[in-house]
Amino acid sequence: MDGMNETQTPVRTARPRVCDDGDVNASPAPRRALALAAGLGLAAAAAGIAGCSNASVLSLDVGDCLHLPESNSVVTVATTPCSDPHQAEVSTVVGLDDGDFPGDAALNSRAETACVDGFQDYVASPYVSSALDVTWLVPTRESWAQGDRQIICLVRTMDAETLTRSVKGSGL
Repeated sequence: MDGMNETQTPVRTARPRVCDDGDVNASPAPRRALALAAGLGLAAAAAGIAGCSNASVLSLDVGDCLHLPESNSVVTVATTPCSDPHQAEVSTVVGLDDGDFPGDAALNSRAETACVDGFQDYVASPYVSSALDVTWLVPTRESWAQGDRQIICLVRTMDAETLTRSVKGSGL
């Protein structure tokens, strides 16, 4: 299992937002532990944030608010009540079919489509005119081998500002 034993939690990859011009604003990391592209590797920094707790990326649910990690690959993220300062909110969880690992490019393409498509239903504003952005967490090859089959879509501000309420139905 690529250096992981059966008791270790799979590491997930987070990906950056794809800009409106189609360019990715950060390159994907080669490891799952570094693949969250500045999304959820904040486990170490979370200790200093009041009201936070660490949650496995495999247990995130729609509506969970969290701090984006500094690492591209993560196992846990710092979650917090949406009324407390946070950087992102889970807007969609997409289940994936079993089978061979589809590859980073295929997972990120599927994530981009799913996250942008689900944006308006969650935020109540069209993605293209919103002040908010999307990013996502996708399985790594290692976490896929351990049964990880979810894309986690996250909504955040375009300018990395802190949120202090839920974005669900906000129209932002």
